[in-house]
Amino acid sequence: MLAHKLIQRGLSFDQAYQISKDARSFFQEQAEVSSDSLMQAVDELIVERYGKELLRGLNLELFPTGKQICVYRRNATAPFSKGLLTQSITSSGLKPEEAFQIAFDLEAKLMKKNILRISKKKLFDEVFATIKKKHDPHIADLYKLASRLDELDRPVIIYLGGASGTGKSVMSTFLAGRLGINKITGTDTIREIMRLVFKRDLLPSLHNSSSKAGTGMPKYLGKNDRLISGFCLQAQQVSVGVKAVVDRAVKERTSMIIEGIHLLPNMEQAIKEGYKRAYHIPITLSLMNEKHHKDRFLERGKGNELRNKEAYLSSFENIRAIHEFFNSESEDKEIEVVDNEDFDETTNTLMQLIINILQEQVKSTKSSKS
Repeated sequence: MLAHKLIQRGLSFDQAYQISKDARSFFQEQAEVSSDSLMQAVDELIVERYGKELLRGLNLELFPTGKQICVYRRNATAPFSKGLLTQSITSSGLKPEEAFQIAFDLEAKLMKKNILRISKKKLFDEVFATIKKKHDPHIADLYKLASRLDELDRPVIIYLGGASGTGKSVMSTFLAGRLGINKITGTDTIREIMRLVFKRDLLPSLHNSSSKAGTGMPKYLGKNDRLISGFCLQAQQVSVGVKAVVDRAVKERTSMIIEGIHLLPNMEQAIKEGYKRAYHIPITLSLMNEKHHKDRFLERGKGNELRNKEAYLSSFENIRAIHEFFNSESEDKEIEVVDNEDFDETTNTLMQLIINILQEQVKSTKSSKS
């Protein structure tokens, strides 16, 4: 908090944090410190460490009141948020601490210049220029693309497929936040709706869980073949509902993330279709370490009584078989497979993968027009 205010006065990031550290040591034995005492002590610490000349060039107020930067776009206005801007910047692939530094410095710069109202476009242009100067032009281009998905000529449809327990739901929510995508749909939800329309006696395979999809398949097939055949049948059935949801999003020009275990048919179709109507990005999440995969279900049961871990654990062998099948099919169809072993590493990998694929597709559509 103190470092933030010192940056607003005009100190650099490093100087502000050093003075903040000095002040903490100076007042460490005092239970309460008044604002006047803090201001006086801070000024003395600045002089002691950096000299009187630096102090003379700073803004006088340590705690300026009534100052709030507002960001506007068309008729909408919102308060400036370092957190939201940091989130936006990380979509380029920069580390969170690097992104926060850029947001922090930009806020200080605007405050110092007394710029309290700035357009969203101007704000993004400032960030773009900073990334290009301090990091890399390619990263800057990725940021520019990621921060303006809503300005693309067609919607972005991200398919996040994979077996149960690979982290699809969590990753979808995280990616949506980073990319500014407001619509997330799960294939489990689509299947539940379809179950209400098609009763068990009409489509029995639709009413089985994916890990028990082999129920009702021909007995002459082996156990694993029955499971995979049933799973493929169920995925094909659910794909009809998925296609309807995607078609609606494309028609409304709404970007979305769709996640789930039933996506293989739709991911294959997306590859065949290309990007005539939308930018389709299919990705498969996996968990190569079998023990860690099993541990996910143990964790899943904690604090969520609706997700019975025993049901998953008793079917783990089948879940793992579907996992291997999903990965194999994805590789055959040249769908990217990402091992979700570490959350931070996976999120960074996914962000860079998505934006790089999107950049290639956007460039391809532009070149085909010219």
